Amino acid sequence: MLLKDKTYKELHQTLNMSQAEFRAWLMTDLAPITVANYPDAPSMDKSKKLLQIMGKDKEELTTSDCQFVKIILLRIHYLKRIKSKEQYRKLDWENSLRNMGYDIKKEARKLEKQVEY
Repeated sequence: MLLKDKTYKELHQTLNMSQAEFRAWLMTDLAPITVANYPDAPSMDKSKKLLQIMGKDKEELTTSDCQFVKIILLRIHYLKRIKSKEQYRKLDWENSLRNMGYDIKKEARKLEKQVEY
């Protein structure tokens, strides 16, 4: 039970896209193109699995769901650290994070709002 609680909390603290935003993103033409263009992008199957898990209550999470979420969270943290230094790959890097439910542009907008006040 503790593993499910911790995993559920970490998942919803790390991801900054709602389930509806994430689903809409995965339905765009850019999501599958990112998988083809950027080596660290998750497959569309993994993105869709994450979308399914996002819709579950914490009691519904299985052990394999928790393991999958841990891997995705590690990948998000890794990608955030290795921001693409090649300008032409920057969009693919951003979209790769979006394929895991994390929109880097939202983070930037949040910081801009804090500075305004």
